[in-house]
Amino acid sequence: MNVPSLEFLGLVIVVAALLAISERPRWRATVFLIANLGFVLTFSHEPTQLAPFALLLAGGYVAMRCVQTQKNPALFTLIVGLLIVAFCWLKRYAFFPPATLLPGLYMTVGMSYVFFRILSLVVDSYQGSLPDRVGAVRFLNYTLNFTSFVSGPIQFYRDYRRDESERPARLDLTVAARALERIVIGFFKVLVVSPVLGYAHQRCIVAVSSLPSPSARVLDATLILALFPVLLYVNFSGYTDVVIGAARFLRLDLPENFDRPFSSKSYLEFWSRWHMSLSNWFKTYVYSPLLLALMRRLPSRSIEPFLGVVVYFGTFFLVGLWHGQTMMFVLLGLLMGLGISGNKLFQIEMIRRMGRIPYRTLCSIPLYETLSRGLTFLWLSFTLVFFWATWPQLTGLVAKLGVGAIATAMVLTLVVAGVVLSAFTALVDRYIAAFKEGAMARLADFMRPAWYTTLAVITTSVVVMLDAPAPHIIYRGF
Repeated sequence: MNVPSLEFLGLVIVVAALLAISERPRWRATVFLIANLGFVLTFSHEPTQLAPFALLLAGGYVAMRCVQTQKNPALFTLIVGLLIVAFCWLKRYAFFPPATLLPGLYMTVGMSYVFFRILSLVVDSYQGSLPDRVGAVRFLNYTLNFTSFVSGPIQFYRDYRRDESERPARLDLTVAARALERIVIGFFKVLVVSPVLGYAHQRCIVAVSSLPSPSARVLDATLILALFPVLLYVNFSGYTDVVIGAARFLRLDLPENFDRPFSSKSYLEFWSRWHMSLSNWFKTYVYSPLLLALMRRLPSRSIEPFLGVVVYFGTFFLVGLWHGQTMMFVLLGLLMGLGISGNKLFQIEMIRRMGRIPYRTLCSIPLYETLSRGLTFLWLSFTLVFFWATWPQLTGLVAKLGVGAIATAMVLTLVVAGVVLSAFTALVDRYIAAFKEGAMARLADFMRPAWYTTLAVITTSVVVMLDAPAPHIIYRGF
């Protein structure tokens, strides 16, 4: 089942109607279990294609129960290691010899996000931080939650448990109206804006071989760099809008995934605003434990900030590596790790040289903010090349465009992105401040229905005219 789609919305409506019959935890759990399993089955009806996924789930449940009953550090380490190896094997990472992999096709949609939930349950079980015993039904409902199965957001178990049975999220007319608005804007992003950006990006790549002049090559290289981050944001945030809005009708409160990421003034800040549920997961289960372990082994105030730099690099190297199975994603991880650790090291050095208050003053200067936003966007654009391009495609583009055109395009991207994003951020900030209270707030409330109705009409018209399936979520493969 594609998300977003009318079929997905139909499933949400049916589940919401069934949940309205009773608020008893057992009834809610039963309805969710049927919906979750039914949703998974839409991706494949062949038992052989579902078997590896089922084995991962079964292994995860057994692992969770083992560490609950046996508080043995060596056993816990072994179990976590085996789960990671099993996941990488099922995802066909390139470091496994092809002869050792399972033959044929099998379902991997949503496997990464399910694995994150399984691993968090295992760690929380070992640490004794789970609020209660997790039975088989609740385990399946949490790991296979159909509203966030395909590409997240990644919700911690304690939050899911509260919404599923303990204290479901509030749902009244105001909440329902806001949820419906998010679904509309999500559909508009995915079905209207995302295909346009995707087509433009592909056209720029295709046009490389026929560009007549150096200036045309520079412009094309700039668009190839700059369009994909915007495409990825529109596509993924649109999906997130749909599933968060849909989940609210089921009285589930999924975590936010984006918070105006392109307003970020540093790569560190960017990752606190982009794919936030993924960042929070890695912070909780990778960054913080690793940093604490290093600080215990090297208890020195003078080197403590630099330990953070090292752990930042390791954490974001794993974030990049998680995105794919080939060498391109190893390079993506290296660039992400260098970007985040280099940014942290720069901050440490500037504070050491200037002092904390003068450095903050420098960061608030408009020209510095503009340069910082441009540099952040440029580094993001550069790293994402290794997300969407294959190695032959990348080397072909470099050969056709030329190093000079690419270098000029990177400078142009930095300058234009810095100016445009700073201007747009200032405009949005003014809009938010103006419409928070008074007559402007009342005007905003009056305009909202008309605005979202317009978006709904445009989206419906485009879908009907094109008569084509919705584009897949770019993160669907994870």
